[in-house]
Amino acid sequence: VMRRDVEKAVQGFAHPAPSPDIASLKGLRGIIAARLSGSWIERPQVTLTTEADATSLVEMRKQIQEEWGVKVSYNAFLVKLAAKALKEFPYMNSQLTPAGIKIQPEINIGLAVDTERGLMVPVVRRADKKSLYEINEDLQGLAQRAADGRSLPDELSGGTFTITNLGVFEIDAFTPIVNPPECAILGVGRIVSKPVGLNGQVVLREMMGLSLSFDHRLVDGAPAARFLQRIKTLIERCSLMGLERQGG
Repeated sequence: VMRRDVEKAVQGFAHPAPSPDIASLKGLRGIIAARLSGSWIERPQVTLTTEADATSLVEMRKQIQEEWGVKVSYNAFLVKLAAKALKEFPYMNSQLTPAGIKIQPEINIGLAVDTERGLMVPVVRRADKKSLYEINEDLQGLAQRAADGRSLPDELSGGTFTITNLGVFEIDAFTPIVNPPECAILGVGRIVSKPVGLNGQVVLREMMGLSLSFDHRLVDGAPAARFLQRIKTLIERCSLMGLERQGG
C-alpha cells in the first residue's frame, strides 16, 4: 500500500458521491428551510383552532359565481374577510423591530402556493382596499406566475399576514408556522358537511376548520383568540356587503 493509495482513500471518504436518493438542500428548498427554521427557533409560537360554519360562505360563493360568470376561489373570500378582521385588530398586522412592536401601515396578505419548485407566498397588496373581484383577479395572476416561476420580486415580499389553505387535501386542522417577520398565519382546512346543533335541532352544516398560529412575543392568547373569533364570525355571516365586484 503506497502513500498515494492512502491519500486517495481518505479523499474518497471526505467527499462521498451524492446519493441519488438525497435531494439537495439548495436553491428555493434551502431558502424555505432557513426561513422556517429561523421562525420556529426564534419565535414562541402558539396555535389556536376552531370551526366556522361556512354554509353561508358556500352559498354566497355559488351566488356570486352565477351573477359574475367567473370562478371565484374560496381563497379570495378568505383574503377579503381576513383583511377586514386585520383592520379591526391592527396588532395582528404587526412585526417586531429593534425599536419595538410596529403596526404595519398596509395590509398585505400572502397566500401560500404549492408549486413544483416548492412553497411560495405571493402577496395581495393593500387587500383591505380591494374588492372581492379585484382580489380574485390578483390571486389568479399571482398563483399562475408563481407556478410558472415568473413571479416578480415584489410579488413575493412585503407581506404582513399569511393564509395557507390545505382544504383541497382533506386536512381539517394543522399548525402552520409563522412566516417571518409577520405576527401570524391563518391555516384553513377543508369544508365538510357535519351534523351540528342549531336552534334546538340537529342539522347538516358546511363546517370549515381554522388554525391561527401567532408570535406570542407580539400578542397574547386572548387578543389572538378574539381575532380568530372575528374571522369565524365574518365567515359565518358572509353577506354581499363589502363583496361587491368593483371598488374598495
